[in-house]
Amino acid sequence: MDRRNFIKNSAIIGAAAALPRFSYAQVKGNDRIKVALVGCGGRGTGAMCNMIAADNNIQLVAMGDLFEGKADASAKKIYEFAKKTVGENKATDIIDPSKVKKFVGWDNLDQVLAEDVDLVVEATPPVFRTPHYEKIVAAGKHAFLEKPGAVDVEQGRKMYALAKEAEKKGLCVVCGNQRRYDNRYQDMIKRMQDGEIGELLSGQCYWNNGGYIGAWANGPEGTEETLEYQIRNWWCFIWASGDNIVEQHVHNIDVLMWAFGNDRMPVEVAGLGGRSTDLPCPRFGDRFSHFAIDYDMGDGLRMASYCHQDPNTSSNVSERIIGTKGIFQGLRLTDHKGKTICESPKLELDPYIAEHKYLLGAIRSGKRVNELKNLMNSNMVAIAGRMSAFSGKRFKYEWMEKKSKENIVPKSVDFNAKTQDLGIKNPVSVPVPGKYALI
Repeated sequence: MDRRNFIKNSAIIGAAAALPRFSYAQVKGNDRIKVALVGCGGRGTGAMCNMIAADNNIQLVAMGDLFEGKADASAKKIYEFAKKTVGENKATDIIDPSKVKKFVGWDNLDQVLAEDVDLVVEATPPVFRTPHYEKIVAAGKHAFLEKPGAVDVEQGRKMYALAKEAEKKGLCVVCGNQRRYDNRYQDMIKRMQDGEIGELLSGQCYWNNGGYIGAWANGPEGTEETLEYQIRNWWCFIWASGDNIVEQHVHNIDVLMWAFGNDRMPVEVAGLGGRSTDLPCPRFGDRFSHFAIDYDMGDGLRMASYCHQDPNTSSNVSERIIGTKGIFQGLRLTDHKGKTICESPKLELDPYIAEHKYLLGAIRSGKRVNELKNLMNSNMVAIAGRMSAFSGKRFKYEWMEKKSKENIVPKSVDFNAKTQDLGIKNPVSVPVPGKYALI
């Protein structure tokens, strides 16, 4: 089976489904919005709790996950949160753990979409986001998509097309780049775009983490090169996560892209990186532990991206933008000597909650919001940085955008097969700059 047929037909992404019994999502005013959760791990569970905190006039009607037990465990946690939020008597209006429909296996998304749902929360491992969203759009459902939206160039192109298709169908889609919904960032970005620190010259963004996400990887010895092991420990593997620059650091890249005008894409990309952590491969995956990327944004504007996940190292999660008249850093604007020009307002609402309030409010009002393109711009910039660091090569962004054939998605699925038989690199090895080929 080739990659195109995998995306269209494989059960891993919920293909070959019957047409859903229910069609386009339609919600009026104060109707209770019917929600489905696909991907019942920590982030999916957290997203549902955030949604309840944003608007408790919702009902979780269906849940889906690849693995047995995940939906049950998630439902219990969401119910406990609902009890604390609205009280025990009303919690079952939001979720009844014994009645919410739960689907397990490769076709869980198909079964979820066959239910009467208005909105799908998609929080599976990143590799599944693109093909899942294709089915969500086809079913006519609104969506909340976790970040990132894609793990490779071909998925990225598909997501741009799906953003347009969703817009044509009048479907809302909001994504998990939650800084966009933080009133402090909104204020600072507007001030910069209004010229308070002059012409923007450069920006630096950081997600330097003092620990390796996935250091808890577990599974039977000798199974590390099986599909099941790599999905269960998806943070560790490039094909499943996109690597940490795409999966995590995209948040900070997104802030700079937002400040620079959303659609201003790089002219040229040059990156470096490697794996300095002493956690062994393949047990703890094949991804890099650190990246440093230089983005030439054109007309003299530069963007620098730094991220690492190395145990026992200093942490820094922030953004810095330099203008001709001042600097943005730490949610305040200063002049070049450090004197405060202004500070951000106080946080009004947790952005993890605010993003859901924005989405649910739009659905109720009939306003059609579509934030996918903004996420995908940042997502593709992160992918470009990864490709440059892996290969050690400088390249024009336009080449990647229009000509690259990069794809890292499995060609087929079989829990009992070695990943080499599925089109995944085997034996698992960390990319080597100078040897890794740009395609």
